[in-house]
Amino acid sequence: MHAGQSGNMDRMNPNQGNPGKPVRKVKKAAGKARKAGSGGRRLDDLMGGGFPFRTVSVLQGPAFIGKDVLLTQFIAEGIRFGIPSLIVLTHYTTSKFRKRIVEMDPKLEDRERAGLVSYVDCHAKTVGLMGKNPFALYLKGVGDLEALSKAIERFESTYSENYFYHRVIFDSLSSILRTHGLNRTIDFVNAISTKIKAYNGIAIFDLAGGIHKQEEISAIENSVDGSLTLKEEMGRYFIMVKGLEGVKSNKWVEYSFSDRGFDIRGSYTLSYIK
Repeated sequence: MHAGQSGNMDRMNPNQGNPGKPVRKVKKAAGKARKAGSGGRRLDDLMGGGFPFRTVSVLQGPAFIGKDVLLTQFIAEGIRFGIPSLIVLTHYTTSKFRKRIVEMDPKLEDRERAGLVSYVDCHAKTVGLMGKNPFALYLKGVGDLEALSKAIERFESTYSENYFYHRVIFDSLSSILRTHGLNRTIDFVNAISTKIKAYNGIAIFDLAGGIHKQEEISAIENSVDGSLTLKEEMGRYFIMVKGLEGVKSNKWVEYSFSDRGFDIRGSYTLSYIK
């Protein structure tokens, strides 16, 4: 059984009224740090096994460079093994993001019905859509950070009661930063991060590159546990991973991506990609 997988998948969704049967939590192995896979075998090797439990990371880089693929892959990899995920959307609607997940996991509807996937959608109503997904909570934009925080905690508390750990992605933090400025954004990130760790979650916050000042990006990176930075040079793509426990190299490493996956190119050995 995969770390965090439960013996009973028949769980309730926090938007539904009938609770499912209790799920046995998997106990943490004594003296051994647990990590969650990214969905990319070579990327996990670079990261010393994946994302450490109870950590929050920032994924930073420009558009069309594979960030969306990495975030989706992280979710798809987890739910295939019965690990619940919360998807917070400020840049996409639930329906649009779901299409990306289905490309990697055609059984998404089954995962949703099992209570393994939930959404907090802050975008649909801002573009005039009502939102009909029964596994999503729809908010009108990101203006009310308190309401957003409560919505996130609502799902996380349910996951925490029934699973050893869960995953969270926030796509994208840039909407918060543009609306509320740096200081309030950092306060929000700190508050959310504290709750995510208290509920034994692992989170990745997307931050758009090219639209924020470098000092803003640095300040946000300094408020979380680690960062994954992506860049493109001469048609080649590179990633730098910093701050997370067990990372084997903090140098630029080449990667590739497609609609179906994101991973390091070549094999990782002794701080080099060959």
